[in-house]
Amino acid sequence: MHRDLAHLVTTIQDCEMVCEDMTTYVMRRSDFRSRIRQLELLRDCADICALTAKFIARDSHFARDIAKLCADICMACSRECAKFPDQQSQYCSEVCYNCAQECRRFAMERRDRFYSQD
Repeated sequence: MHRDLAHLVTTIQDCEMVCEDMTTYVMRRSDFRSRIRQLELLRDCADICALTAKFIARDSHFARDIAKLCADICMACSRECAKFPDQQSQYCSEVCYNCAQECRRFAMERRDRFYSQD
């Protein structure tokens, strides 16, 4: 796997893990009922990140399509997390934003940019 591609997969997997951790954090908060939208997006983001990493790692024909969707969901999650002032939400917002940017870049790149031989 090309090193840029390996970096992308790691970025996506990190985002998945942060969103999973954040879901647990929010569920344990006393105000979790006011964060339902955040919880929904955190779960969506974690799930699409897991799927996207797999599609990219196995060189799926649909990897770029899934990466575009992943970018959209990560961006929505980033925006929702940014609404909350706690440090964990702000960090999650940043991680999701970075993942969205990387996925969007991958989705728009030529296929041979990442899959050519080193």
